[in-house]
Amino acid sequence: MNHIIVDTNIVFSSLTRSKRIQNTLTKLHRNNYTIHAPRELLEELKEHIDKLQKHSPLQPTLLRTIIEEVLPRLLTLHSTAEIPGEVREKAKELVRGVDPDDWPFIALAMHLKIPLWTGDKGILEQAAKTGFKHFVAIDTEGVELLLNGEPLEKAKERMKE
Repeated sequence: MNHIIVDTNIVFSSLTRSKRIQNTLTKLHRNNYTIHAPRELLEELKEHIDKLQKHSPLQPTLLRTIIEEVLPRLLTLHSTAEIPGEVREKAKELVRGVDPDDWPFIALAMHLKIPLWTGDKGILEQAAKTGFKHFVAIDTEGVELLLNGEPLEKAKERMKE
């Protein structure tokens, strides 16, 4: 079984109008990927529900049901408390200049040693800049490469460019 972490911006895009993201998520499920996320993902979606409703074609009640009931079943959610303190601190240090609120995603990627799928250019650049020494972050095209049977190394090489 394969594993990947999904960032909030990916889920946000899937709930709005991004057919590409929706299709990629569907392919991950069909290919038996386990999709992980820190619990903060759900909190972040709830925090930005007004913005999400503004951009989503879904009815508000359906959107809330997806966030509160469907996503917790589709995603393997993790508490950041299960991540060792030194990993959490390193993650906070790595994203300090990028987006300090994204540390739970970085910490989870570091702890589980699996790639983070994100659309956040700052995080993608930070991962590539450090040669993926601490964590691997890939964009949608990188995930599509994995789904096409390409090795993670190819996706990482693409991200370095």
